Amino acid sequence: MEQALKRHKRVYAFLKGLLGGIIQNIFGFTYEPVQLGEGPYLITANHNGDLDPALIGIGLSKHMYFVASEHIFRKGFLSWILTYFFAPIARVKGMTDATAALNILRAVKKTNVCLFAEGNRSYNGVTGPIFPATGKLAKATGAPLVTYRFEGGYLTTPRWSHSIRKGRMFGRVVNIYTPEQLKQMTPDEVNEHIREDIMEDAFERQRIRPYRYRGKDLAKGLENAIYFCPKCGKTGTLKSKGDEFFCTCGMRVRFTETGFFEPVSPQDGEVPFQTVRDWDSWQNQRVEKYAHALGENEIAYSDEGVQLIGIGKRHQSKVLEVGRLTMTKNTLCVGGHCFPLKSINSIGLMGVYKMMFSVDGVSYELRAAKHPYCGRKYCTLFDLLKRQSESDR
Repeated sequence: MEQALKRHKRVYAFLKGLLGGIIQNIFGFTYEPVQLGEGPYLITANHNGDLDPALIGIGLSKHMYFVASEHIFRKGFLSWILTYFFAPIARVKGMTDATAALNILRAVKKTNVCLFAEGNRSYNGVTGPIFPATGKLAKATGAPLVTYRFEGGYLTTPRWSHSIRKGRMFGRVVNIYTPEQLKQMTPDEVNEHIREDIMEDAFERQRIRPYRYRGKDLAKGLENAIYFCPKCGKTGTLKSKGDEFFCTCGMRVRFTETGFFEPVSPQDGEVPFQTVRDWDSWQNQRVEKYAHALGENEIAYSDEGVQLIGIGKRHQSKVLEVGRLTMTKNTLCVGGHCFPLKSINSIGLMGVYKMMFSVDGVSYELRAAKHPYCGRKYCTLFDLLKRQSESDR
């Protein structure tokens, strides 16, 4: 462990010196300097971009191990490089991962550990809920807790898009909680402090002090986040091209450099919503009505050409079937493989649209064979049905 840690620290320092300035320039990233003590620390932060680990490493000037989604360990030689030089801590999305918690506790005895407390990047520009077990884990480490907030990350790299926009991104330490302070708190109180510290609303910040986030095809991919049309009420009819987002019914808006919607032309009238956040809030209400009107075995959503991948030990994966993905109030199916929703604890999203879940201790991934699908609509409906089921008990 000691020899590997020395290797990881040398590589970490070398790459930071070599690439730190380049990465800062690409993202327009600046940060508030801070001098942390000897540590080690448990660090929590909000999360909006794939390179957030590099940015927080630049901002804190400390070696740290990162908690990462299990899927990065299934990329062959690239995974070997990541493991050998950086040793990320694997966490399986879509299931309660006690192994990840144990590995965090082991690692934080030697060096700093960073976890992104939401576990998911935001689709709507607002920091999401954090893992319920985070507070308990923070107390169990016996280490100081650092909370770190990124500002401007959502509009720099929207989760629903594959592009980077040049604007402004800023990072800073919000609070440092000592082990003594953490002992005086309940796990729920720790969670609340973390939530308050890392909370970010991209659009409220833009209203106060707007910045322009310049790039190409600004609206491309929005259908990965927004899937209900407010004009016709249908789902699966929204598309994007360039900076325009539109429906087959004729509704269309332009996504601007400041992140707000505007009419494409004067004939379009007022936009139905000014922000992705507001559209998403309406969409969540629409999903509730949609779910209520569904028949018991009626198909809510479906997409063709989806791979069902089984995840085995040591991150080995195998395509079990390629077929039509469907979801009803009771089942999630890919071709002939059907899973009762009551047997699924949670469904996690990876990247833009891919989904992960587990049944009876076995993990599965859903990935498009050819054309991307909107995985978020399935996750949102699943979460709603699960909450309803729990409230009915």
